[in-house]
Amino acid sequence: MMKILLVDDKELILYSLSRVLRQGGSDVTTVSNGKDALREIQKSSYDICFLDVQLPDANGLELMETFRQLSPTTSIIIMTALCLTNEQQQSLRSHNCHYLPKPFEIDQVQALVAEITGKHNLASGA
Repeated sequence: MMKILLVDDKELILYSLSRVLRQGGSDVTTVSNGKDALREIQKSSYDICFLDVQLPDANGLELMETFRQLSPTTSIIIMTALCLTNEQQQSLRSHNCHYLPKPFEIDQVQALVAEITGKHNLASGA
């Protein structure tokens, strides 16, 4: 079972994503700000973190750097309605992060999780 952390200040996104991911068999924790996200990543181990760029109290791209230090094995999916430059997208890839532009379709989410799950299974020898 994948353990997933969702970080977004939009309740509808948290609700929709958590519902779909739970239906897929994942254990999902949701938080709506950077402070709570940091607390969660420090207290628990997550396979995947969906991280919004624009949070009320934090910049998701800066949080990504902190998450990388605290939990280097967590796969991070950056979500944003902002257009990221090619340079910013390249930076995400160099940090082994994925980019999910908003608005997104549920099948995009499922495809990303499947891709990451496949990598986890290969790394663990499953």
